[in-house]
Amino acid sequence: MKKQYSEYISAGFFVTREMDRPAYVSTELLPARIVSASGCIAPFAPDTWCIEWTHDTQEQRAEGARAFGLESQSLDEITAWVTAQFDKSIRWPNVIIDLETAKELVSRFLIKLPDVKVLELGLHRSMTKDFCQKAEPLPQEPGFAPIGRQGVHEVILEKKSLSTGGYILGFEPLVFNYTLSCSWLCNSLDTQVEQALGVRPNQFGLIDSFEEARKCIEYISHADIGAEPGLWLPWLVIDHSEGPA
Repeated sequence: MKKQYSEYISAGFFVTREMDRPAYVSTELLPARIVSASGCIAPFAPDTWCIEWTHDTQEQRAEGARAFGLESQSLDEITAWVTAQFDKSIRWPNVIIDLETAKELVSRFLIKLPDVKVLELGLHRSMTKDFCQKAEPLPQEPGFAPIGRQGVHEVILEKKSLSTGGYILGFEPLVFNYTLSCSWLCNSLDTQVEQALGVRPNQFGLIDSFEEARKCIEYISHADIGAEPGLWLPWLVIDHSEGPA
């Protein structure tokens, strides 16, 4: 797989945590702890809870901080730092554009967490054109503010290669609805996929190969399957949590 890095475009970096297996997925197919780039399953830092100008309530901000073991003073500090980085090395709502910034965020605020993950997502080059066309925001309507591009979209448009190093965890089918949102696990599709295609999650709760992940996408994109509506794509997940930036 290392030789195939050139086949993918970087979609940016995400700081999250390894999570307990959700109660709604198969205990036979999924490991007890999983890695996910879906906000339905895992928390992210940064996210709207630590950006000063968002409409998150104080309770929502406190809840986001608690997901990373942060107290009120640390919440103020990470919020100031993230807000200063926004539109520079951080894009809406939780995308970090370079590994150095992701590692700096961890070392400043999250170093005590044993299960923190610095993940890089990648999209196969054959799928980037279609993604960028479908991810483009709708034209501005009269009387309304323009809708900006989402961070993953902006990073992919820069056509950066994947960062060197890291450990490939697998592929995660994720749906794009202006932002990356639901995982294939959100609708308990792991059981349907295994029964229909014989594809089973690996030790991280992801799919081992691009070909298997692409088959899953084709299957769950059918309207009668019950997956969340939107653009489903197989996203390569690379763990950069260990080692220097």
